[in-house]
Amino acid sequence: MASGCTVTSKICLILVGLIFWGAAAGLCFVGSWVYSTYSHYDEIAEASLTLVPAAIIVTVGVFMFIIGLIGCIAACKESKCILAVFFSLILLVFLAEVTAGVTGYLYRKDVKRTVSDGLHNSINRYNETIQKDQVDYVQQELKCCGVNNASDWLTSAYWGHEHKNIVPTSCCSNNNCTGSLVPRDPLVFKEGCLPLVEDKFNSNLVYIASFAVAFAVIQILGLISACILLCRSQEVRYEALNSAERNGLRV
Repeated sequence: MASGCTVTSKICLILVGLIFWGAAAGLCFVGSWVYSTYSHYDEIAEASLTLVPAAIIVTVGVFMFIIGLIGCIAACKESKCILAVFFSLILLVFLAEVTAGVTGYLYRKDVKRTVSDGLHNSINRYNETIQKDQVDYVQQELKCCGVNNASDWLTSAYWGHEHKNIVPTSCCSNNNCTGSLVPRDPLVFKEGCLPLVEDKFNSNLVYIASFAVAFAVIQILGLISACILLCRSQEVRYEALNSAERNGLRV
């Protein structure tokens, strides 16, 4: 029974190590995707909304690859020292993923306020290159105009004074649009950007939290397997010494 438990734990630990390699690749992909996708939003919303949890996920992915390798070695060697290192590292990663999940969950309530403030600020500073590029990207990508609607451009500190009753061309669905609000050009996007950007950020936080929870379950399995092998390695060594002494052998 004890031997079967040990073999099962070894197989389980090797599987966990292999899963960790796949998980590491998946986490790094998700983190990289978040960075590439949201690089156009860093001036519109605080990085803590998505980039901080994403950074934690990428870091965890790198550690998971290393830990997966250590786990496979620990299962094959049954070294008490390597098993202890594996247990400690996997516990550290588990806590990091819990932190990422909790961070994403807590920040979800602040998304609307932060995005709204960021959008208003970007529209008011539209004359600056970075702000202009990012606002244009968001409006074209999400097919929206202004914060709540196109009329937000009329109160812009820069745009509202320089352009009367006209919105930027990024608010237009094609090149034939005049951008006029009086009378309103039908080619100007009708929906504001705030609800669309908010949904985009909330979706991202859900993805991060889901990955963290899914891999936390795998890590718990690894922790249990490591504990069993640690206990069994101690028992096996104890029995081997007793056997040697009974046979009159020096150890």
